[in-house]
Amino acid sequence: MSVDPLDDRPAERAVVRLWRSIPLIGQLGPVAAGLIVLGLGSFAYLTVTGRALGPVDFAPVATLWVIFNAAGLALFQPIEQEVSRATAARRAVGEGARPVLAKASTYALAAVVLCGLVALAGYPLLREHVFAGDGVLVPILVLGLVGLASEHVLRGVFGGNERFGRYGSQLGIDGALRIVGPLLLAVTATTSVFAFGLALVLAPLLAAALSAGPLGDLGRPGPALAWRDILPPLLVLTGGAVLSQLIVNAAPIAAQVLAEPGEAETAGIFISALVMTRIPLFFFGAVQAAFLPTLARLAAQGQRAAFARQLRQVLLLVTAVGGLFVLVMAVMGPFALRLLYGEEFVATRAVLVPLAVAAALYMVAQVMAQTLIALRAYRSALIGWGAGSAVFALALLVPSQLELRVGAAFLLGSLVALVVLVFAARSRQSRLVEVALPEQGAVQ
Repeated sequence: MSVDPLDDRPAERAVVRLWRSIPLIGQLGPVAAGLIVLGLGSFAYLTVTGRALGPVDFAPVATLWVIFNAAGLALFQPIEQEVSRATAARRAVGEGARPVLAKASTYALAAVVLCGLVALAGYPLLREHVFAGDGVLVPILVLGLVGLASEHVLRGVFGGNERFGRYGSQLGIDGALRIVGPLLLAVTATTSVFAFGLALVLAPLLAAALSAGPLGDLGRPGPALAWRDILPPLLVLTGGAVLSQLIVNAAPIAAQVLAEPGEAETAGIFISALVMTRIPLFFFGAVQAAFLPTLARLAAQGQRAAFARQLRQVLLLVTAVGGLFVLVMAVMGPFALRLLYGEEFVATRAVLVPLAVAAALYMVAQVMAQTLIALRAYRSALIGWGAGSAVFALALLVPSQLELRVGAAFLLGSLVALVVLVFAARSRQSRLVEVALPEQGAVQ
């Protein structure tokens, strides 16, 4: 008779049983490790850049960082989501997903070209009102879109095939490059906005190239996919993603645009605070990588009870992380801001805590949106983010102090989006088997 070596260690046995009972946690490991490196790289980039340039010159680079990340999430993450969902659903019934990859790659290329044309057409506006006169950041932004598009298409393939090791490796390479670039600039005493902007956008471009490799069985042939079966979901997902990013990423841009001539330093510090309170959103990236394909597979197989169980586990996990982050900001938020950026960056708990609460609410709202995507209820997700972004925009119209005005808009927009998405997800989940079994069909 075998003896369990953990029998005399109840605490270790409880942890092991918890790990085994939640398969998603085990899948998160490589992705979480990659995201930790990416998160460290992102904040190392911001910290080094902020210290090298100071609050005023740092503001346009921080705005580039926000727009750059927002573009990836708004324009290209929907491609990752649909590739991941469709690939996982096809795998569940033994079908290859090469047609999904081909269509998604074409769509991503078209999106990059379109964004490049829009950026060039709007160059004067972007230069003066978004990048505070640093027009060199506009072509840098367009270059970065190529890397972001490539990264997200590959992540969709990796996630849908549950190759989380390759997914995490790409994230880790990206993060490592974001650390190396600004450090080299700091060592050489560079204070060029152009150089620091270029260091940001080259990281994902190189990470995509280094992580691509041969796809092999990840791109197995399968049933043909018509544009009418993938284009409507991608367009609706993109619309929802743009609206969701309006809530979380338009806040720093609004602070830059709404700042009076004498508030340049205040805006720079507040943008830095907004960026710092985005830390939990890096954690959600790891959750989404495994969460969406898992839910899509369960939905395709009609496993309603397992679907509900997986959703509850992720909600508990995300809520706990968000609550812990709010507590940390309440205890040491002002100190953490100065530690990251320098002694010039001073903000009170009254500014930082509401931003942390807004970020936590936004993260839970993202869980509900991913649930709707897994159920192919794309329009319901679009409506939820639309409601939140409308409240965000209306709140910005209320005259007030800059930090209060933008912070309240972020908080209210996140809250309204969460409420609408929760009600939509509960309604769609009750009809899981009815709406999720077909792989192809019209957008729900």
